[in-house]
Amino acid sequence: MPVTAMSERYDVAVVGAGVIALACAEELLTRGLSVGIVGAYAGDHAGQATRAAGAMLSTFSEIEPGHDNQRIAVETAERLAAHAAYPGWLERLSRHHAPALTMVPGTWVLAPAGRHEHLAPIAAAAREAGHPAEEHDARQIPGLQAPADIAGALWLPTEARIDSAALMDALARVVRRHPRAEWHDTTAAQVTTGRVRCADGSEVRAKQIVVAAGSATSSLLSDGGRAVGLPPVLAGRGASMVLHTPAVRLPYVVRTSNAAFACGAHLVPRADGSLYLGATNRLTTGHDHTRTATLDELSVLVREASMLLDARLASAELRGYRSGNRPYTLDHLPLLGRTADPSLLVATATYRCGIMLAPRIAALIADEITTAGALDDHPYRALRPMPTPQISKVLHGAGDALLEHLLQGGASLPAPMAEQLAGFVDLALRALLHDDCASGSALRRLWRSVPVIEAVPALFALPARMKDTTDGRH
Repeated sequence: MPVTAMSERYDVAVVGAGVIALACAEELLTRGLSVGIVGAYAGDHAGQATRAAGAMLSTFSEIEPGHDNQRIAVETAERLAAHAAYPGWLERLSRHHAPALTMVPGTWVLAPAGRHEHLAPIAAAAREAGHPAEEHDARQIPGLQAPADIAGALWLPTEARIDSAALMDALARVVRRHPRAEWHDTTAAQVTTGRVRCADGSEVRAKQIVVAAGSATSSLLSDGGRAVGLPPVLAGRGASMVLHTPAVRLPYVVRTSNAAFACGAHLVPRADGSLYLGATNRLTTGHDHTRTATLDELSVLVREASMLLDARLASAELRGYRSGNRPYTLDHLPLLGRTADPSLLVATATYRCGIMLAPRIAALIADEITTAGALDDHPYRALRPMPTPQISKVLHGAGDALLEHLLQGGASLPAPMAEQLAGFVDLALRALLHDDCASGSALRRLWRSVPVIEAVPALFALPARMKDTTDGRH
């Protein structure tokens, strides 16, 4: 039952009900602290990234050719630390859950036609870390009839998946039943020093507060987080489907390399024989958990599934679909630790790797809670410098990525034409972002609010939207 007494005071209040929030709460309880959790316990958790995720534990396959070496080194190190922590974490959770939680190893990464070079940085990072990465003919993938023009297939035997529903059930059960925990089955409306004001009118007080509310984080804090020194937390809305087809039975995850501002098309087999299909990525400039998947997003999934993965998926039965808002920052790295308010911490901006990083982030947050300053030198620290990136750096390769976005589902242009158009788009975007025309001014306003590569499709579509709005006034 929700606790509404004003006198309630915990060592830590954790705001959120996704995997990061519950992992932090469980770790803090394990370390002997009292914890109040503020987040919906039941319901469909609309818009939450965790419940819409395929739960790939992507240690290496999120790496892209355009990522700089420093970013690859930092992210790979943290994912490897999470990978090492996972078995012990699941064993601990499994003491309260039946059947036992397990990681299922094995991921195939496909490079569609023209993208063979996308496999190289993934393989290099895996081998550098001492993990195998083997390139094979795509026809060797068990259970899959890959398209004939697939450029390459990389086998990552240590990259795993997990049943996200079972994981969340176990985490929720452990936290809810713990004698030092109190679960407030409501949502947070505002977070200030030592206090969480809840949507049901109650108030939760604690010595320290961890905001782990995903893409809603900025909306809960004064002045969008700027008052406590935080950068904006953006959101990428991803759509997914659950399919059933006897024709495609996969023992392993099958995915394409990252493309089109998203994590590539991927199939994740589930224990009941269904297949999780994801995922799209659409920048959203405001937190709106009520917005569901659009027809365009679902059609992209259908096209990519049948044209990039296996044509037999076109006849699969649709069992359901979801959308979730993945939180991220301008530098695309998680946001962890203390804010300018020493009693207020954040744990968010994990983008597409929240489930992967959950045990690692929980341990880091608990370290900071128990030993203030533990994260002062960590690359994910909340108060790290985050200058607005240069246009030229962010838009490097934007033309190629935009073409991938526009041609999702296997369509193509002749190579010379594609190269010319990509070059023109790169140049046009950079010019318009400095131009003084009405379209240029609107583009610059949008760019200033979200200067990230995922904004490119919105920039591309903005002039047409402006024309439609103008025409509608006459």
